[in-house]
Amino acid sequence: MSSRSSILVTAGFLAVVLSGCSSLTGSPGGDAATSPSTDAAAEGPDLPTSALDLERVCTDGLGYAGMPAYDRTKKTVHPAMLMNNPGDSWSQFEPPSGDFPRGWILGYADKPAEAELVVCVERTKATPTGKVCNMETDEGKPLRIRTYNTSYRLSVVESRTGKELYEHTGEAKSDECPVYILTSEGEDKDKYYNEVRPKDYRKRVQPFIAP
Repeated sequence: MSSRSSILVTAGFLAVVLSGCSSLTGSPGGDAATSPSTDAAAEGPDLPTSALDLERVCTDGLGYAGMPAYDRTKKTVHPAMLMNNPGDSWSQFEPPSGDFPRGWILGYADKPAEAELVVCVERTKATPTGKVCNMETDEGKPLRIRTYNTSYRLSVVESRTGKELYEHTGEAKSDECPVYILTSEGEDKDKYYNEVRPKDYRKRVQPFIAP
């Protein structure tokens, strides 16, 4: 017996609800030249203009000198920006309410330049589970979803210096079908990847964000 579900298209995402499951230097010319120090002052501090600029912190260890310094000896909350890469590109991720205490992770409405830390979560591998989930679209069309277990890398990096403070690798496994799936344009609609959940690594990042 199957139940009908709806497809929701919001901000480029498709949600499909589960209906059933089965196993399976110098001036170039002119009279006056501007010194490098004057140029730097005119440009202002090195800061990210958007969360996407923080990709370099995760991938190349390049920080932004204008961002706030991190001092772990200070027993206060050190706000972090959470960046996620599910296999193709980096983007900011705001975890659901309740996954982290308020103030730990900056949201979409916050300024990325306020982050002392960047938490980077990257999928590094996907392995088929052999399970197939029978799903149904709002039009009643059957949709078979293949599920995958994933390996991931988690790191905590100083946003100002690009220094990595912590690194962990792990796996996200499940033998259950999803309640719903979210996919973006260009992604395979018949694949579901088990991903590490924010609450799964909360205790790992807590010593750095809230020492």
